[in-house]
Amino acid sequence: QGRSDPASSPASPLASRRFSAMLRQKAFGSAICREATRRLSQGVRPRIAAPAALGLRGSFGALRGAANADRGGMTDAMYNWRVVAIMNALKERGKATGDLTVEDLASLGHLDQYHYLGVEANDHVIDLLGLDQSVHVLDIGSGIGGPARYISAKSGCKMTGVELQEDICLAGRDLTARVPGLSDRVSFLVGDIVSMSKAGKIPAESFDHFMSLLVFLHIPDRTSLLKSCYDAMKPGGTFIIEDFAAKPGKAFTDQERSWLLDVVSAPTVTTPEQYAADLQSAGFVDIEVVDLSSVWQAWTKARHELYRESKEETVKTQGEETFNSRVKFYQVIDSLFQGNLGGVRITGRKPSPLEARLLAGRKKDLGQTGGVVNVVEGKTRKRVLG
Repeated sequence: QGRSDPASSPASPLASRRFSAMLRQKAFGSAICREATRRLSQGVRPRIAAPAALGLRGSFGALRGAANADRGGMTDAMYNWRVVAIMNALKERGKATGDLTVEDLASLGHLDQYHYLGVEANDHVIDLLGLDQSVHVLDIGSGIGGPARYISAKSGCKMTGVELQEDICLAGRDLTARVPGLSDRVSFLVGDIVSMSKAGKIPAESFDHFMSLLVFLHIPDRTSLLKSCYDAMKPGGTFIIEDFAAKPGKAFTDQERSWLLDVVSAPTVTTPEQYAADLQSAGFVDIEVVDLSSVWQAWTKARHELYRESKEETVKTQGEETFNSRVKFYQVIDSLFQGNLGGVRITGRKPSPLEARLLAGRKKDLGQTGGVVNVVEGKTRKRVLG
């Protein structure tokens, strides 16, 4: 599947170069965020960067070219437009400045929640992990902070988000600061989880849980990624991942592999079986994989159709060229799910030291000691297993 294409391999030089190029975009993205904020404070609606200026007009061949050359595979159609778009949407609602509620932001849908099913998926995270005010959750690929804000506000848990793209992460911090009382529990770090883990910026065994919603598909080196996740969790901690995977028993066509790599920037899409094996190799146990393919297929199709229907309102806040670019992107996603692409929800845990002792104890020969035991006063009996 994803690994059968050399360019899609987690260890592929091409995928690694694209990931490195992505890191070089942070300074550029930060400048976009600062300029958008400045203009909004002056009552001026920021202009969405036109896809045509990035070579995105026309076919997806141009889209792929821009992605490979300029975004390390992370296409402008996916994320670059979002900071300005959410600011414009808030301005349209009279909320360019001042306090916000989590509902104000969550009501903006895909501008606040980048994953599938929106806040419904966040509710699943809360229920499956049993989150409450006593735990600390690491959100890997936290985007503009929507899931972290919603989950913390509803469950009371502490959230730390890690987001590679600086403009999005800084915007997430600013939006969270505008929700009274939330910044004490929700924070965001700029960077990639693998490098931060190696540098000690993510303290070992400091989180009760980790979560990641539709992010791991973008990270080329799954082995290093899962090791970083394992190291960050406390013994006994649990996790939830939602991610792309091939539909059970299916293999990607050449066209699908091209779309995944060049349009979606997804170099790491495997079978569910391979995903579970990779998690087990990283040390996780009790792994359960739930197929979400049919749910996501219906959801992405509905999103595509609803986005088209919202053209008039969307163009006001995002610009027509960005709208057209998004329609093309959603069409590709729709086509992939109509084909061999599926989705999975994976849960599991990191074993604890006490559990390790139990497992070691089960392997011992309990009859090695020999000898006798006292049964009643003055009477002994040989050990049963002696």
